[in-house]
Amino acid sequence: MTTERQKLNKEYQSWKDSNLVDELKVRGIEEPSPFTRKDAIALLKENDKEEDARSMAIDEMDDDNRIKALGIDDLKKEGSVLMLSRVIFHNTSENDLPYIFIGCNGRCFYIPREIEVDVPDYLLDGVIRDAVEERMYNVIENGEIVWKKRRVQRFPYSIIKRSFPAL
Repeated sequence: MTTERQKLNKEYQSWKDSNLVDELKVRGIEEPSPFTRKDAIALLKENDKEEDARSMAIDEMDDDNRIKALGIDDLKKEGSVLMLSRVIFHNTSENDLPYIFIGCNGRCFYIPREIEVDVPDYLLDGVIRDAVEERMYNVIENGEIVWKKRRVQRFPYSIIKRSFPAL
C-alpha cells in the first residue's frame, strides 16, 4: 500500500515496485505487461495529468453542473433532507466556557450553552452522544477511602424537539 507521504509525493521514482503496482490497481489502471518501472510510472503520471485537467474543469463549472460532474446529484433529491434536533446544552461547572466546540468531518461547530439551539441529528447522534469522559470519585469501603472511575457525558444536554427537517 502507498503511504500518505507517497501520495503527496508524486516522485514515483522513489516508490517501490510493489507500491507502484498497488497504486495502479487502486486507480483502476491495467498493469503493463511485461511490468517495467518506466511504463508504470508513465501510466501514473498520465493519469495524474488527466485528473488535474478534470479537477480544473470541475472548478470552472457552475454549482449545478459541478454537482452532476462530481456524482452527488442524490444530495439534491427528495428524501435527503437535513434533520435537526432542538437541544439545550447545560453547564457542568463554573469554569465551563459559554459554548462547546465540536469538530466532525472537517466542520467545526461552536454551540452556545444554556440556550435552545438547532443541531444536526448526525452531529447529535454520531458525536455528542458518544462524547464521554471518566471522572474520579471517592467511596469509603471497609473504613478506607477508595477512588473509583465513572463515565459521564462530556456535554450534558436536554432534547426539546427531536428530528425535524431543516428549511
